[in-house]
Amino acid sequence: MENQVELSIVLPSGEYLKENAASVLLPAVRADVDILPERAPSIFVLDYGVLQILNADGTPKKRYFIKSGTADVAANKCLVMTSEVVPFDDVSATVAQQKLEEADNDDDRLFYQMILNQQKGIRRRYLRTFSATSQNEGKVLDYDSFLENVSK
Repeated sequence: MENQVELSIVLPSGEYLKENAASVLLPAVRADVDILPERAPSIFVLDYGVLQILNADGTPKKRYFIKSGTADVAANKCLVMTSEVVPFDDVSATVAQQKLEEADNDDDRLFYQMILNQQKGIRRRYLRTFSATSQNEGKVLDYDSFLENVSK
């Protein structure tokens, strides 16, 4: 389709969604990135956050919580590969809090904490650190904590 981006969201189990959109807003690690038609080929590392499928006027058509991943953009196609997708309207603060309390690993805890934060209007960046020389090896830190550790 002319002047549209073909979005595909893929999970390890297979394709989750394929849809055309005026643009797609991705939660990249450093900043949100708006994928428009005719964008130069790009690859992005995605953060925990909200992926938005946008209408031509920039309003959200659909929104999804994603658990990090990568995005490959070329020829008006945007391929998002992630390990988990939750439709934005399908999870309440109560459910997210319950899943956060039940989570048995840092990755899931961070994902559901991000959902709670988003629902409270709190936006932050999340990173995973894997420094072999760091005391935080393998721990999940939010962006502010990461910056504190870097400045030490």
